[in-house]
Parts: sequence; structure tokens; C-alpha cells
Amino acid sequence: MIQQTKEMNGPARSAYMRSRREPLPMTLSNEPWCYITGKTIVDGDDARFTYEFDAWVSTAGQNMIDEWVDQGMKTPNPEWEIIYREWYAQDAAAEANDNNDYFRRNHK
Repeated sequence: MIQQTKEMNGPARSAYMRSRREPLPMTLSNEPWCYITGKTIVDGDDARFTYEFDAWVSTAGQNMIDEWVDQGMKTPNPEWEIIYREWYAQDAAAEANDNNDYFRRNHK
């Protein structure tokens, strides 16, 4: 869940975050852009990838989706809902893997 990722520590969230070595999609001016805001993603921004749309979402775009979810998804936005569901599933799977790893290490 996107809300939970703010509270999660460790590799669960970072597994789906952009590494500094991965290229970002470029505009005609050779600058990376955010799928949600349409604005340039600045270097050092923790952009997150959406496989459903094969695109990057900047921190500002992630915050827009978070606010939309927090407000109860009142205005229909199928693209944001798809992205939210995708990230929710990724984060839940990563958290389950972390919990399984913890269990395996501490319950021998």
C-alpha cells in the first residue's frame, strides 16, 4: 500500500525505487519526465516505476496519488487506481518477503 511505504524501512520499499544508475525516460529535450505530473524529474528524486504504464512517477506524482487515495478516491481516475493497486501489491509482497526472512532467521 502506498501509505504503508512511507512507514516502511529497509529493502521492501527500495526494491521498487529507481536506482541512480537506471536511465529515465527522456523528453525531446533529453530530460526525464514524470507520468503523473508531466514535469521533469530532477536528479536525486526518488522516482518510482509503474510497470502497467512503463513509466516513472516522481515524488510529487506519488504524493498526488497518495492524497487522492487519502481523500477516498472520490474522483474517478482509472490510471491512478491501476498504479495504486500495482504498488499496493508490490509493497505487500515485499513486506511479506521481509516478514518471511525475519521468521526464517529468528525461528530455527
